[in-house]
Amino acid sequence: PAPVTKPVVPAPAPAAKPATAAKPAEKPATVAKAGAAGSSWYSSQPTGNFVVQILGTSSEANAQAFVKEQGGEYRYFKKVLNGKPLYVITYGNFSSRAAADSAIKTLPAKVQAGKPWPRTVASVQQELATAR
Repeated sequence: PAPVTKPVVPAPAPAAKPATAAKPAEKPATVAKAGAAGSSWYSSQPTGNFVVQILGTSSEANAQAFVKEQGGEYRYFKKVLNGKPLYVITYGNFSSRAAADSAIKTLPAKVQAGKPWPRTVASVQQELATAR
């Protein structure tokens, strides 16, 4: 008989979705992996770090599709702009502005065409705090 006394594997708590997530489970694996709608991911990062803002869209479905298509280090958060939801897609997590600038040069041409720019994690956390 195989030892079955190992129920010590709780679901990872950090991936818990905040109340702001509109559609919590379309594709849970992809959502968790990509950090989509993961305002909790942003709040757990050092404020001095940088992310690269790629684009903003009024459609969460578009944000999800973009993140899914690009994969990897892409994620998004929801903010409110002029009373309407805006889903802001970011890329990466960098310890310096210079590292974020270098990363922009390595992004696909299609992504670079949108003129992405580095911003501090602190600025994202500030937007998330005002969006609640």
